[in-house]
Amino acid sequence: MNPTLEFAKQEMKRYGVEAELVREPGLLSFEIRNTGGKKEIAYSSEVEALYGIYDFAERFCGYTFFEPGRDVFDAASIGSIPEGTAVPQRKPLLKRRGLIQEFPFNDETPALFDWMAKNKLNYLLVWMKYYDDIPEEFKCAAALRGITIESGHHNFNYWIPGEKYGKEHSEFLAMLGGKRITPSGTMTELLMSEQLCTSNPDLRAEIVKNMLEYAEKHPELETLSLVPNDGFGWCECPECARLCPPENKGDFYSISEHVPKAGTIYHDLVRDVAARLHRTRPDLKLSFCAYINYCAPSPGFTLEPGVMVHMAPYWRCVNHTIDDPKCPINSGYANDIRAWCACKHGGDVNIYEYFMGVNFYLGLPMIHFEEMFHELAWYSKTGVDGILTQFHVPNWTVYGMNYLFMARAARGEKMTETISRLFRRLFGTDEKEAGEFYHALKRLPTEAGSCHIPYPYSLFSRTGVESYEKLHVMAQKLSRKAPENRFRQELTTWTDYLLHFKKLFDDYRRGTVSENQLSVFLEWIHSNRNTRIFVHDRFDWFFDEWKRAVRKHLPWLHYNIDWEDAYIRKHEKLWRETDSRKNNP
Repeated sequence: MNPTLEFAKQEMKRYGVEAELVREPGLLSFEIRNTGGKKEIAYSSEVEALYGIYDFAERFCGYTFFEPGRDVFDAASIGSIPEGTAVPQRKPLLKRRGLIQEFPFNDETPALFDWMAKNKLNYLLVWMKYYDDIPEEFKCAAALRGITIESGHHNFNYWIPGEKYGKEHSEFLAMLGGKRITPSGTMTELLMSEQLCTSNPDLRAEIVKNMLEYAEKHPELETLSLVPNDGFGWCECPECARLCPPENKGDFYSISEHVPKAGTIYHDLVRDVAARLHRTRPDLKLSFCAYINYCAPSPGFTLEPGVMVHMAPYWRCVNHTIDDPKCPINSGYANDIRAWCACKHGGDVNIYEYFMGVNFYLGLPMIHFEEMFHELAWYSKTGVDGILTQFHVPNWTVYGMNYLFMARAARGEKMTETISRLFRRLFGTDEKEAGEFYHALKRLPTEAGSCHIPYPYSLFSRTGVESYEKLHVMAQKLSRKAPENRFRQELTTWTDYLLHFKKLFDDYRRGTVSENQLSVFLEWIHSNRNTRIFVHDRFDWFFDEWKRAVRKHLPWLHYNIDWEDAYIRKHEKLWRETDSRKNNP
């Protein structure tokens, strides 16, 4: 028996699903039927059989699959199956639906894979350095659930490690200021300013050689990626400068107008590497990224078969949908997405999203519910093939609804029914009150102004403390109604965090905050390690920079990175002008 089908039958018993599995290859997906009391789950593939079982369990057997490793059963939610086709087949809205993992595989990975299958996600993009350490049993667990893993992300330094090639082939490294760079060996420098001499044909041959060796070592992989190191620092040698002229600057919306556009030089590399790779391994896909100063397809570039782009709308506005022409930020990204879809010639376009708040996991509100369904429908209509988002399990209470709604919207499920069912399952008879709480959370960024990119300065500089106090009271009221409910208790902790963060921010602007206050707040955050609110290591870096600014009496906006701070100031000016025009037409 097929291992996935055998596993699916085990899951039927586990969740009390009483139905007959019927294979029908022509179906677009699974379909649940009740004909005169005879219940069937028809399926087109073994993975669809598994999806159908989980769907049956959630709709009719009282289960809710909201969090990894924390299935919820409520006998009151057991429902009768209507006569006829209870859940009709539907073509998934997007064929590639998944998550982006920026951390090592760990003890939570099996529960994560389980949750992904229960929510019909089928793709995981992970850093190569983490894939190197994935246990074999995790690979099997993913394959069993129909999850494809892509080993990739920012990886110039993986294919051509600076510490190795800097000694033997310094000509492979970028030239800056007339000299080849010396690899720093530090992550900060690598991410911000160290690239390769991508026009060098010997470098390209070496990348392909290393890719083929890697693929032979990992025969289970279907896709390899070729993505620059994060940041800038593109080569300035004569040939590279011809492909990346310094006077051709990037764009404001993609926070890259201070550096040259790198689309042409990058896409020339991608085109050549893909062709070389496919001569030997036509079965392998090559992925690459559209990001910051290489967001749009360069003139004449096409997405050929076996090539796919992950388009990343970094620092997007969360107060507008991605396709809203009124938004000065998102409208630029929407144009890029249309352009990528227009240049498809057998290749694929995926959206690389940040539904974890676009803010280095600092737990600021991003309530993207109805907007999620709207955006994914627009992606499908525009020609996008897949949706992926960054995530972390440790902040699931804050962003887990975004992840679930992304999964359901990408399958083509109905918006109102899906949102209502989750609120009903999580909050029971307090569903209406919970809805009001989330609407208040949603209003918080809109109070800040027409546009909002959720870094702390944008939110806290334009909202009043009374809004946070009101949110905290609402969360406490929900919590008191079900004191045993962990999720509700964590909502109270989250709003307490937001309130204290806002107060500290206001103290900083008044010049009264101290390093000790920041240290005490950070210690309080770390005291909540048993919650799913905080990604703790991200806070250490953030608060170290804030404390340094206080200690040295420096302006503080974000992470004390000059070019980022410059865009925050430009955003502030633009928001002020935009809101002024809106209020004084």
